[in-house]
Amino acid sequence: MYYIPESPPSRVAPDGSEDSRRTTNHFWPLATAAGLVCSALVAGLLWFVTVPYYAMWPGPIVEVVDYVEVENGPTVHPLNGDLYLLTVSLQEVNAFALVEGWLDPVVDVVPRDLIRPEGVTPQEHRERNLRMMDESMDSAILAALDYLGVPVTRGENGVLVVSVLEDGPAAGILQPGDLVVAVERAPVDNLEEATDAIGSRKIGDMVVLSILREDERYEVEVTLAEHMEVPGRPMVGVSLGAYTPPAELPFEIDIDRATSGGGPSAGMMYALGLIDLLTEEDLVRGNIIAGTGTISSDGHVGPVGGIRQKVVAARNAGARYILVPEQNYPDAVSAGTEGVEIMSVSSIEEAVEAVRGIPV
Repeated sequence: MYYIPESPPSRVAPDGSEDSRRTTNHFWPLATAAGLVCSALVAGLLWFVTVPYYAMWPGPIVEVVDYVEVENGPTVHPLNGDLYLLTVSLQEVNAFALVEGWLDPVVDVVPRDLIRPEGVTPQEHRERNLRMMDESMDSAILAALDYLGVPVTRGENGVLVVSVLEDGPAAGILQPGDLVVAVERAPVDNLEEATDAIGSRKIGDMVVLSILREDERYEVEVTLAEHMEVPGRPMVGVSLGAYTPPAELPFEIDIDRATSGGGPSAGMMYALGLIDLLTEEDLVRGNIIAGTGTISSDGHVGPVGGIRQKVVAARNAGARYILVPEQNYPDAVSAGTEGVEIMSVSSIEEAVEAVRGIPV
C-alpha cells in the first residue's frame, strides 16, 4: 500500500479560475516513483519464474588422455599434442535469461521437452544421461580395440529399455532395464534394427519380443498401438537406448566417468585417444585437435547436440582442427570457421584418417 498525501488547497488566479500548478508539480514525481517501484516488483517476480526452455552455451573442454588408464597391457605411448573433448553447459532459465539467450549469438535456447521430455524429472534425466555416458565409454573401448585388431569376447547384443510409457501397450509387460535382444525371434543388434523391425508392423499387430531380465531370458507379447506423436506409426510404448554388451578385455582399461558430465557425446574422442595411446605411430604430432561425437561398439560415429557451442569452445581453447559427426557438419560450419578447420567423420576409421592427414 502506498500513501500519497492530499493535495494542498488550490489557489485562485486573478481571473477567478483555479491555479492547479502546485497539484501538477506533486503528481508527476509521485507517479514516476510508483511506476519504478511497480516495475522493480514485477522484475523481481520474473527473476524467480522459470520458463519451459533450456539455454545452451559453450562448456568446459577436457584433455581426453588425462582420464584414460591402461594397466597390464601393451606399452602406452604418451600423447604428443592435445586431444580435447567438447561439452556444453545446459540449464533451465528464467524469463531474464531467456531474453538474454535470444540476444546472445553464442547461446541457443531450446524448448524444455527437447532436452527433458514431459513427465521426466530432473533426477531421472540426469540418471539417464549418466547411463548413456557409461554405455558410450564402454563402446569407445570396444571400438578402439576393434580398430586395433585386439580380440575381445563379447556378450549378446540388444537394445535397452530406458523407460516405459504409463498406460502404453508395454505397461506391466516391459520394465526399465530390460534388454530387447530379438523382435519376432529375429535378433536386433542396435537401435536402428529394433525400430525398423517394430515400424514394419501394423497398428494392432501383436509382436513377440525376446528380452533379457536379470540374466533370465523371456518372450513377451505386446500389441502395438498408434504412436502418440506420429500418426499411423506403430509403437510399443517404451523409450529405447543403445546398449554395449559386456566384454572380457585382454587387459585393464579404465576411463574416469566424471569427465564429461553425462551423455554419450564424448565417445569418439575417447576411442581416438585410446588408439593413439596404444599405437607407436604419433597420430596427433603436436597439433591441437578437438572433437565430439557418439560412437557405437562397431565404430560408427553418431550426431550430438550443442554443436555450435562446442565449436566455439574449441576455438576459444586454441584448437586448429575440429572433428564433428557427418550429420552435424552443416551446423558446425555455421558457427564460424575462421582460424579452424572442421572435419566431418562418420566412423572411427575416418576419424583416425582425418587426424593422420593433418599437416604438422
